[in-house]
Amino acid sequence: MGISPTLITELVCTRISHDLIGNIGAISNAMELWDDDPSDLGDLKPLLEGSSKTLSARLKFFRLAFGLKNAAPKELSELNAIIDAYLATIGNPQMPIKMKSGVANVSLYKIVMLAVMGLSDVFVRGGQIIVDETDEGLSFEAVSDFELSASKLENINKAIKGILPDENPALLAPIVYLSSLLGEVGVKLILEYQAKRAVLSVR
Repeated sequence: MGISPTLITELVCTRISHDLIGNIGAISNAMELWDDDPSDLGDLKPLLEGSSKTLSARLKFFRLAFGLKNAAPKELSELNAIIDAYLATIGNPQMPIKMKSGVANVSLYKIVMLAVMGLSDVFVRGGQIIVDETDEGLSFEAVSDFELSASKLENINKAIKGILPDENPALLAPIVYLSSLLGEVGVKLILEYQAKRAVLSVR
């Protein structure tokens, strides 16, 4: 892996900040409006509730995906619920991204979360991520009725090889971090993709 630990840290911090700042700003703006006119609370309440829910879901996800293992999920149901809640915060609610998981070992949670997060970025108009344990390792299949983002898939493929784009490299933080973790134990990421289907394999 040609990406330094320092750069990986910068990518992760930037990605997390990027994914949280919008909703933090929305809450801050809503509180300022409420302070100016307390009678606006009824109008502001949906915004505050929605932003708070999104922040909570993303923080729980990021804590597990990028954090220390002392907060590891104990049950698959807990892991799947946290991933589902995260996926519900991205994309178009009318065209959601769903996960179908066939993983039986909850100790693989960090690999699953990082791979799902990385692949979720390639959807343009919703779809499904199918997670399976195979004889060779883990498989993450992204499928959609619409074409996936070819440019983002190409960038993921390059990131796996240690090459980052000049524009918005932090978007690839989950893939870069996952590649680094797997590389420490001699395991590789492999991406294969077509217009409406992509498979990220861990083996």
